[in-house]
Amino acid sequence: MSNDLKFLIELVKDASNLITDEFEVKVKDDKGDLVTNFDYEIEKYMIDKIKSNYPDFSIVSEEYNSKECLTDNCFTIDPIDGTINFAHNIPLWGIQVACIRNKKTCAAVIYLPRLNELYYADENGAFLNDTSISVNNCDLNKGLYTVEGPGKMLGSFKMQKISRHCRDFYCAAVNFAYVACGRLSGTNFVWDTLWDYVPGQYIVEQAGGVIYNNIKMHIAANNEDFLQILKENSSVNTDEEIIISKKAKEK
Repeated sequence: MSNDLKFLIELVKDASNLITDEFEVKVKDDKGDLVTNFDYEIEKYMIDKIKSNYPDFSIVSEEYNSKECLTDNCFTIDPIDGTINFAHNIPLWGIQVACIRNKKTCAAVIYLPRLNELYYADENGAFLNDTSISVNNCDLNKGLYTVEGPGKMLGSFKMQKISRHCRDFYCAAVNFAYVACGRLSGTNFVWDTLWDYVPGQYIVEQAGGVIYNNIKMHIAANNEDFLQILKENSSVNTDEEIIISKKAKEK
Protein backbone atom coordinates (compact mmCIF):
# COMPACT_ATOMS: atom_id res chain seq x y z
CA MET A 1 0.00 0.00 0.00
CA SER A 2 1.39 3.39 -0.99
CA ASN A 3 2.02 6.16 1.54
CA ASP A 4 -0.54 8.34 -0.22
CA LEU A 5 -3.22 5.69 0.21
CA LYS A 6 -2.31 5.11 3.86
CA PHE A 7 -2.74 8.83 4.44
CA LEU A 8 -6.15 8.89 2.72
CA ILE A 9 -7.48 5.91 4.67
CA GLU A 10 -6.45 7.41 7.98
CA LEU A 11 -7.85 10.77 6.88
CA VAL A 12 -11.36 9.54 6.08
CA LYS A 13 -11.57 7.30 9.13
CA ASP A 14 -10.56 10.13 11.45
CA ALA A 15 -12.92 12.54 9.68
CA SER A 16 -15.83 10.12 10.10
CA ASN A 17 -15.36 10.27 13.87
CA LEU A 18 -16.60 13.86 13.78
CA ILE A 19 -20.09 12.63 12.90
CA THR A 20 -22.68 12.29 15.64
CA ASP A 21 -26.44 11.76 15.70
CA GLU A 22 -26.96 15.47 16.35
CA PHE A 23 -26.64 17.65 13.26
CA GLU A 24 -28.10 20.70 11.56
CA VAL A 25 -29.61 20.61 8.08
CA LYS A 26 -29.96 23.64 5.82
CA VAL A 27 -31.21 24.17 2.29
CA LYS A 28 -28.17 24.91 0.16
CA ASP A 29 -29.78 26.45 -2.93
CA ASP A 30 -33.10 27.15 -4.65
CA LYS A 31 -33.14 23.60 -6.03
CA GLY A 32 -33.58 22.08 -2.58
CA ASP A 33 -30.07 20.67 -2.22
CA LEU A 34 -29.29 20.05 1.44
CA VAL A 35 -26.13 20.63 3.45
CA THR A 36 -25.33 19.78 7.07
CA ASN A 37 -22.84 21.19 9.55
CA PHE A 38 -20.83 17.98 9.11
CA ASP A 39 -20.32 18.68 5.40
CA TYR A 40 -18.43 21.80 6.44
CA GLU A 41 -16.72 20.39 9.52
CA ILE A 42 -15.45 17.24 7.81
CA GLU A 43 -14.22 19.13 4.78
CA LYS A 44 -12.38 21.71 6.89
CA TYR A 45 -10.77 18.93 8.93
CA MET A 46 -9.61 17.15 5.79
CA ILE A 47 -8.34 20.35 4.18
CA ASP A 48 -6.29 21.24 7.27
CA LYS A 49 -4.76 17.74 7.41
CA ILE A 50 -3.89 17.79 3.72
CA LYS A 51 -2.30 21.23 3.92
CA SER A 52 -0.18 20.09 6.85
CA ASN A 53 1.04 16.95 5.12
CA TYR A 54 1.00 18.07 1.46
CA PRO A 55 1.68 21.83 1.52
CA ASP A 56 2.47 21.98 -2.20
CA PHE A 57 -0.75 20.28 -3.32
CA SER A 58 -3.89 22.16 -4.29
CA ILE A 59 -7.40 21.09 -3.26
CA VAL A 60 -10.71 20.80 -5.11
CA SER A 61 -13.60 20.31 -2.70
CA GLU A 62 -17.36 20.68 -2.64
CA GLU A 63 -17.98 23.32 0.01
CA TYR A 64 -14.84 25.50 0.20
CA ASN A 65 -12.99 25.00 -3.09
CA SER A 66 -15.69 24.19 -5.61
CA LYS A 67 -14.41 26.67 -8.22
CA GLU A 68 -10.90 25.23 -8.31
CA CYS A 69 -9.62 23.07 -11.17
CA LEU A 70 -7.49 19.95 -11.13
CA THR A 71 -3.75 20.64 -11.11
CA ASP A 72 -0.74 18.38 -11.59
CA ASN A 73 -0.67 17.66 -7.87
CA CYS A 74 -3.92 17.96 -5.96
CA PHE A 75 -6.67 16.34 -3.91
CA THR A 76 -10.42 16.11 -4.47
CA ILE A 77 -12.67 16.00 -1.41
CA ASP A 78 -16.34 15.22 -1.00
CA PRO A 79 -17.03 15.40 2.77
CA ILE A 80 -20.45 13.76 2.61
CA ASP A 81 -21.62 12.47 -0.74
CA GLY A 82 -25.31 11.68 -0.50
CA THR A 83 -26.10 14.40 2.04
CA ILE A 84 -29.85 14.11 1.44
CA ASN A 85 -29.65 10.39 2.26
CA PHE A 86 -27.58 11.20 5.35
CA ALA A 87 -30.05 13.85 6.53
CA HIS A 88 -32.90 11.32 6.32
CA ASN A 89 -31.03 8.48 8.04
CA ILE A 90 -30.60 6.46 4.87
CA PRO A 91 -27.19 4.72 5.08
CA LEU A 92 -26.27 5.25 1.42
CA TRP A 93 -23.76 8.09 1.81
CA GLY A 94 -20.02 8.34 2.10
CA ILE A 95 -16.82 10.31 2.43
CA GLN A 96 -14.61 10.23 -0.65
CA VAL A 97 -11.20 11.61 -1.52
CA ALA A 98 -8.58 11.19 -4.23
CA CYS A 99 -4.92 12.10 -4.58
CA ILE A 100 -3.56 13.21 -7.94
CA ARG A 101 0.21 13.20 -8.34
CA ASN A 102 2.07 14.20 -11.51
CA LYS A 103 -1.24 14.60 -13.40
CA LYS A 104 -2.45 11.07 -12.55
CA THR A 105 -4.74 9.80 -9.82
CA CYS A 106 -2.56 7.60 -7.62
CA ALA A 107 -4.84 6.81 -4.66
CA ALA A 108 -8.52 7.06 -3.79
CA VAL A 109 -10.86 6.14 -0.95
CA ILE A 110 -14.62 5.87 -0.60
CA TYR A 111 -15.80 5.23 2.94
CA LEU A 112 -19.42 4.29 3.67
CA PRO A 113 -19.46 4.49 7.49
CA ARG A 114 -23.02 3.30 8.12
CA LEU A 115 -22.39 0.21 6.00
CA ASN A 116 -18.89 -0.32 7.44
CA GLU A 117 -17.48 -0.50 3.91
CA LEU A 118 -14.10 1.00 3.07
CA TYR A 119 -13.26 1.00 -0.65
CA TYR A 120 -9.77 2.03 -1.65
CA ALA A 121 -7.26 1.71 -4.48
CA ASP A 122 -3.74 2.49 -5.56
CA GLU A 123 -1.36 0.96 -8.09
CA ASN A 124 -1.69 -2.38 -6.28
CA GLY A 125 -5.38 -2.77 -7.11
CA ALA A 126 -8.78 -2.09 -5.56
CA PHE A 127 -10.01 -3.36 -2.21
CA LEU A 128 -13.07 -3.48 0.04
CA ASN A 129 -12.21 -3.87 3.73
CA ASP A 130 -8.83 -5.43 2.87
CA THR A 131 -10.29 -7.89 0.35
CA SER A 132 -9.40 -7.51 -3.31
CA ILE A 133 -12.37 -6.60 -5.52
CA SER A 134 -13.09 -6.61 -9.24
CA VAL A 135 -15.89 -5.61 -11.58
CA ASN A 136 -18.44 -8.21 -12.68
CA ASN A 137 -18.79 -9.82 -16.11
CA CYS A 138 -22.55 -9.31 -16.58
CA ASP A 139 -23.89 -8.32 -19.97
CA LEU A 140 -26.68 -5.83 -20.67
CA ASN A 141 -29.45 -8.38 -20.11
CA LYS A 142 -28.31 -9.13 -16.55
CA GLY A 143 -26.30 -6.16 -15.36
CA LEU A 144 -27.64 -3.35 -13.17
CA TYR A 145 -26.74 0.29 -13.73
CA THR A 146 -27.38 3.79 -12.40
CA VAL A 147 -27.64 7.24 -13.91
CA GLU A 148 -26.88 9.88 -11.28
CA GLY A 149 -26.55 13.64 -10.99
CA PRO A 150 -28.74 16.69 -11.74
CA GLY A 151 -29.32 15.43 -15.30
CA LYS A 152 -30.28 11.92 -14.20
CA MET A 153 -33.99 12.05 -15.03
CA LEU A 154 -33.46 12.63 -18.73
CA GLY A 155 -30.47 10.31 -18.88
CA SER A 156 -32.20 7.42 -17.12
CA PHE A 157 -35.37 7.90 -19.18
CA LYS A 158 -33.38 7.49 -22.40
CA MET A 159 -31.56 4.45 -21.02
CA GLN A 160 -34.86 2.77 -20.06
CA LYS A 161 -35.49 2.11 -23.75
CA ILE A 162 -32.44 -0.16 -23.74
CA SER A 163 -32.62 -1.73 -20.28
CA ARG A 164 -34.98 -1.43 -17.33
CA HIS A 165 -32.35 -2.66 -14.86
CA CYS A 166 -31.79 0.84 -13.42
CA ARG A 167 -31.32 1.41 -9.70
CA ASP A 168 -31.45 4.72 -7.84
CA PHE A 169 -29.16 5.24 -4.84
CA TYR A 170 -28.82 9.03 -5.05
CA CYS A 171 -25.15 8.86 -4.17
CA ALA A 172 -22.31 8.88 -6.71
CA ALA A 173 -19.86 7.39 -4.21
CA VAL A 174 -22.10 4.36 -3.69
CA ASN A 175 -22.63 3.94 -7.42
CA PHE A 176 -18.95 3.90 -8.31
CA ALA A 177 -18.07 1.71 -5.33
CA TYR A 178 -20.74 -0.78 -6.34
CA VAL A 179 -19.40 -0.96 -9.89
CA ALA A 180 -15.91 -1.61 -8.51
CA CYS A 181 -17.05 -4.52 -6.33
CA GLY A 182 -19.35 -6.03 -8.96
CA ARG A 183 -22.78 -5.16 -7.57
CA LEU A 184 -23.45 -2.84 -10.51
CA SER A 185 -22.23 -3.14 -14.09
CA GLY A 186 -22.09 0.56 -14.83
CA THR A 187 -22.92 4.10 -13.76
CA ASN A 188 -23.07 7.46 -15.48
CA PHE A 189 -22.62 10.59 -13.39
CA VAL A 190 -24.42 13.26 -15.41
CA TRP A 191 -22.73 16.42 -14.15
CA ASP A 192 -19.25 17.95 -13.87
CA THR A 193 -18.41 18.16 -10.15
CA LEU A 194 -14.95 16.61 -9.89
CA TRP A 195 -15.23 15.46 -6.27
CA ASP A 196 -18.19 13.26 -7.19
CA TYR A 197 -16.53 11.08 -9.81
CA VAL A 198 -12.70 11.29 -9.64
CA PRO A 199 -12.26 8.93 -6.64
CA GLY A 200 -14.83 6.39 -7.81
CA GLN A 201 -13.63 6.21 -11.38
CA TYR A 202 -10.10 5.47 -10.22
CA ILE A 203 -11.26 2.69 -7.89
CA VAL A 204 -13.28 1.16 -10.75
CA GLU A 205 -10.26 1.30 -13.06
CA GLN A 206 -8.07 -0.44 -10.49
CA ALA A 207 -10.80 -3.08 -10.11
CA GLY A 208 -10.51 -3.88 -13.82
CA GLY A 209 -13.25 -1.60 -15.15
CA VAL A 210 -13.23 1.11 -17.79
CA ILE A 211 -14.10 4.81 -17.64
CA TYR A 212 -15.14 7.62 -19.99
CA ASN A 213 -15.29 11.38 -19.44
CA ASN A 214 -16.95 14.15 -21.41
CA ILE A 215 -19.09 17.18 -20.63
CA LYS A 216 -21.79 16.07 -18.16
CA MET A 217 -20.91 12.43 -18.77
CA HIS A 218 -18.60 10.56 -16.41
CA ILE A 219 -19.02 6.83 -16.86
CA ALA A 220 -17.56 3.77 -15.17
CA ALA A 221 -18.44 0.28 -16.36
CA ASN A 222 -17.42 -3.35 -16.14
CA ASN A 223 -16.40 -3.51 -19.82
CA GLU A 224 -16.25 -1.50 -23.03
CA ASP A 225 -19.59 -2.83 -24.30
CA PHE A 226 -21.54 -1.71 -21.24
CA LEU A 227 -19.70 1.60 -21.24
CA GLN A 228 -20.62 2.21 -24.89
CA ILE A 229 -24.29 1.48 -24.16
CA LEU A 230 -24.32 4.03 -21.33
CA LYS A 231 -22.42 6.53 -23.46
CA GLU A 232 -24.84 6.30 -26.37
CA ASN A 233 -28.10 6.05 -24.42
CA SER A 234 -27.82 8.00 -21.17
CA SER A 235 -26.12 11.16 -22.40
CA VAL A 236 -27.70 14.52 -21.61
CA ASN A 237 -27.79 17.30 -24.17
CA THR A 238 -27.79 20.81 -22.69
CA ASP A 239 -30.41 22.00 -25.18
CA GLU A 240 -32.72 19.15 -24.14
CA GLU A 241 -32.33 20.13 -20.49
CA ILE A 242 -33.21 23.75 -21.28
CA ILE A 243 -36.36 22.74 -23.18
CA ILE A 244 -37.54 20.43 -20.37
CA SER A 245 -36.77 23.09 -17.77
CA LYS A 246 -38.79 25.71 -19.66
CA LYS A 247 -41.76 23.37 -20.03
CA ALA A 248 -41.68 22.60 -16.30
CA LYS A 249 -41.70 26.30 -15.43
CA GLU A 250 -44.60 26.99 -17.83
CA LYS A 251 -46.69 24.42 -15.98
